[in-house]
Amino acid sequence: MTTTSTVSAPPDRSLVRKVTWATWSGWGLDGFTNQMFPLALGGIIATLGLTTAQGGLATSSALIASAVGGVVGGRLADRFGRVQVLVLVISAYALFTGLTATAQNFEQLLIWRTLEGFFFGAEWPVGAALMAEYAAPERRGRALAWIQSAWAVGWGVANLAYALSHAWLPETVAWRVMFAVGILPAVVALLIRRNLRDVPDVRVQRRPRQKGAFGELFAPGLRKCTVLGTLFGATGLASTYALQTWIPLYLKEERGLSVSSTALYIWFMIVGNWLGYVLGGHVHDRIGRRWAFTLFYLGTAISGFLFMAVSVQALWYNLLLATVVGFFVSAQASGKGALFTELFPARVRGTGAGITYNVGRGVAAFSPALIGWASDGIGLGSAIVAVLLVCTVLTVLFIWLLPETKGRVLD
Repeated sequence: MTTTSTVSAPPDRSLVRKVTWATWSGWGLDGFTNQMFPLALGGIIATLGLTTAQGGLATSSALIASAVGGVVGGRLADRFGRVQVLVLVISAYALFTGLTATAQNFEQLLIWRTLEGFFFGAEWPVGAALMAEYAAPERRGRALAWIQSAWAVGWGVANLAYALSHAWLPETVAWRVMFAVGILPAVVALLIRRNLRDVPDVRVQRRPRQKGAFGELFAPGLRKCTVLGTLFGATGLASTYALQTWIPLYLKEERGLSVSSTALYIWFMIVGNWLGYVLGGHVHDRIGRRWAFTLFYLGTAISGFLFMAVSVQALWYNLLLATVVGFFVSAQASGKGALFTELFPARVRGTGAGITYNVGRGVAAFSPALIGWASDGIGLGSAIVAVLLVCTVLTVLFIWLLPETKGRVLD
């Protein structure tokens, strides 16, 4: 018998808090380990004797693998539950982060980064689906934005580890220590995840338990959301990667900044990043997904262009721009968890969110490699700006072709 009803009783608040902090800590771990690589890239290139193109390829390989991981992780979460899969993928992700510290050549680096990327991609759709199903519809954007604010905290810890390790250790050793430390936060995240359970049907409309088929995502009812959502994810993330992957190396190589000066710029960017996550969710819930994404992507493109154009001598102007860039990059990212989970019904929500975000991420993964290749001809700064501007135009187009999902009740 098929029934549809809305359960008015609120969920156990202590359980909601556990889910919130568990997913927050997991995303913070992702931010910590993922942002270590761009910071350490200069040392890795020098130690292993890599070219800039190989550095870009190592970055892209992890992102491409994350696309596969996102699809697999989302599918497993739909079949076996969110929490069980979440614990598995975060454990494996931390393991391969630590193994990256042992790389002795490009081939080993590529293997560990690819496996790390696979499990990194698997975590996002699982955690996003879990949190979205616990959050009230009118606060879903803010709830998921708060979860994503942990990325900025993780990035800040990575930047601190970068500054301290390079202050006390030679560059050839410092980056290895950074990745070895990447194992430790996983222990905390796993402890927090104890006693969690999947959503007990208190925030969703009750229906018979169903397991959706993968092909349903490409059936007439969902095909548009799947295809356009993936394209939106691809171009949007490509613009983000254009900035976040290469800015540390750009500041060091093209602007001639020291490790401490580069870290200062990154600190200002991290502050803006955290503010963007926290405030961006409120904007997404207030004015809707379409207008919020349009505002934030245009802001990213304009501030990113100005950041590349301003002379390094204008220190405080540059630091202000770094803060603004960080704000807009995370403000647009803050709405993606809500958007991608709202596009799909419960039976394929993890799979759908995994495909749109992570296949998009896999396509976007070519942008760091493209920038690395193009930088040999036009310079790193020009290559970053070119990819950023083109991707922004496409991203704004795709969001207006998708339906507005603000306030949608999850089924």
